[in-house]
Amino acid sequence: MLIEFYGRNFGCFRDEFRLSMLAADIDPDSERGIVEVKVNGDDEPLRLLRCAAIYGPNASGKSTVLRAASALGFLLSSSADQQSDEPLGPFEPFLLEGSSLRDPVKLGIRAVIHGGVFEYQIEFDQTQYLTENLSEITPVDRLILFERRGEDVTGAWSSNERFELISGSFRPNALLLSLADRLAPKLAQGIAVGFRRLLGYYDTTWPMPSRYSARLAAHRACKDKTGFGRWMLGWIKDADLGVVGYDAQELPVPSEDVDKSSDQPPGARRPTEFELTFLHAGSRGPVQLPYSRESMGTHKLVALTPYIHDLVRGGQGRTYFIDEIGASLHPHLFEGLLRHFNCEIEPESVRGQLIFATHETAMLDTEAKNATLRRDQVYFTEKDVTGGSRLYSLAEFKERNNLNLRRRYLQGRYGALPSLGQFGD
Repeated sequence: MLIEFYGRNFGCFRDEFRLSMLAADIDPDSERGIVEVKVNGDDEPLRLLRCAAIYGPNASGKSTVLRAASALGFLLSSSADQQSDEPLGPFEPFLLEGSSLRDPVKLGIRAVIHGGVFEYQIEFDQTQYLTENLSEITPVDRLILFERRGEDVTGAWSSNERFELISGSFRPNALLLSLADRLAPKLAQGIAVGFRRLLGYYDTTWPMPSRYSARLAAHRACKDKTGFGRWMLGWIKDADLGVVGYDAQELPVPSEDVDKSSDQPPGARRPTEFELTFLHAGSRGPVQLPYSRESMGTHKLVALTPYIHDLVRGGQGRTYFIDEIGASLHPHLFEGLLRHFNCEIEPESVRGQLIFATHETAMLDTEAKNATLRRDQVYFTEKDVTGGSRLYSLAEFKERNNLNLRRRYLQGRYGALPSLGQFGD
């Protein structure tokens, strides 16, 4: 499970930002929003947050926090396969100050993986990694597994024969953790894989043909009808979309959509894709509609189902960073789905965490002690006069539990609101 994600000089964040999933001591008698995680060697489990929401004006940095997580996940997953002359794609320094263009980007993560607490941090420019550090944090000490500065590598893993070979000769644009995961898996212990599972990213704002938005859900529903398929149907029925059934099929890709530039040997099997259709209640019985005729809200909900299923039914802990998660969903539906995950599911049934950017404030619209989101689950972004963004938590404000957080936010008590002009001459 994710404990903390942080970075510096990425996108609109010139200075360091930190997003913590450690529960604050603001409501110690409530399990709302909490998942307890056992840590090796510690009698007391970590109390972590199930989700965190990021609010703020447009262009204030909400999406940038999520993209930073995506960047670290991408670098961990692609590093071992990069060519020696490939640039590091996610290098996005702060552009509004000349000196920042010359400074490295810093990204880091602290998490519980296989019962141990690990912290990983990298600094990089456009072509190479400058520093890379992996530590294991125990209840009594911090063990540096490896520390890389330029070409110099030290740390506990350095005594391992395989890691010594890896660290003795590596590409400047390769991550040692990724190489160790590939070439010394027993030593690496799946730590890189664990980090990648906690850096999942889904941008719901990216335009795509309607059938592609359901591709992952259709694949899972086709391959696992009694598990995921049954759960998905029940979830969509509860959302009151008029759906009474579904059909998922694996079909050949239409000939006009096949990439003619790809080399296909004679007689090769035609590529396939997965297609999802829903049955709707009609006056004379169920009627099957083409997926392209479904509403944008249905497309959005279906696209989210694989990610939500992982968080409540998955076998391995995951964290998903999702941008504009509530777009195209009715506020009442979105608030109900989030309340179910954050407040109603038993802590031992939670399989992951959700971090999302949103403008929807319905989750705050009651007394703080009864709101869907706890105060420590609410983050804000705003820019200063120099164009640099900052990320801060609502828990930093000493508020009483009987206050309406939505009303106070919209009154400007916490900042992170647009300062509008007159929209005229």
